[in-house]
Amino acid sequence: MADTIPLGGAVVGDPQMKPFAIARSWLLGLSLVLGLELPAWAGCGFPRGEGKTFFSLQPEVYQPRTRFDQKGRLQPALSEYGETRLNLFTETGLSDQLTLNLNTSYVFLENRFASGDQLVTQRNQGLRDLELGLRHTWGEGDPFFSAQLTALIPPGYATENTPLPLGYGVFGYDFSLGAAANVELGSLPAFFDSCLTLRDYLGYPGDRLKANLTFGADLSPEVQAIVALDGDFTLGNGAPLLFGDVAVQDPDYDSLKLSGQLNWRLEGGLTLGLGGFQFLTGRNTNAGGGFTGYVWLSY
Repeated sequence: MADTIPLGGAVVGDPQMKPFAIARSWLLGLSLVLGLELPAWAGCGFPRGEGKTFFSLQPEVYQPRTRFDQKGRLQPALSEYGETRLNLFTETGLSDQLTLNLNTSYVFLENRFASGDQLVTQRNQGLRDLELGLRHTWGEGDPFFSAQLTALIPPGYATENTPLPLGYGVFGYDFSLGAAANVELGSLPAFFDSCLTLRDYLGYPGDRLKANLTFGADLSPEVQAIVALDGDFTLGNGAPLLFGDVAVQDPDYDSLKLSGQLNWRLEGGLTLGLGGFQFLTGRNTNAGGGFTGYVWLSY
């Protein structure tokens, strides 16, 4: 028996349902779970330091084959969706207290599903929102406290008439509070970083609350391990964006993601890393996990 598409009531493979309608209904489950996020060691509570710059280039591959329904139950995915993205993040210290950062991704999207006796393939690619932020840090160290205001700037792509939209297509902002400290794990140097973010779009999407907890430790002078927990929760004041009577995107979703990585420090401020992530729980969004890499440069 074929799976039904949430909120649409149509069955995958129903010849009466147009392909773009099937894809848009399935995208309710996507809900931008891979929306732009800072790399784990970009930090939220730590200052960068005057005149110091950090650069991150991060490829990521995500091909979910399961999803969380409206009640958080794990279900088979309704199509073969794949997302490959290249994340670019950079920040520089304007002073010992002020840090300017920029974050964006170039993404490649592909979605395959059955419509009657045909296999439909949809593709899209392009930039996602630019995130331009200014962070102020207080404290002399261990702990540090911070506040950041980030502008969310859409690249200008259409959303309503696109089978695989790249974003919400509206301006917005993040307001974040962070706390961080250098600690020890036994005899190993370690750090703790945390962040709580309110995201407000100046358009149709509902407000969101994001939280991050990150812990890292130096296993040796050259090798560092990092574990992070990311939560992304709706505040329940948004509504789906409709194209006709079909929803294009739905901001009503929640997710909790666990990620980990190993970093190898090289000479000249260069760091290479490999990692992966897994969605632990969620509602009305994709499940599963993926893998990622890192190229970091600090100077």
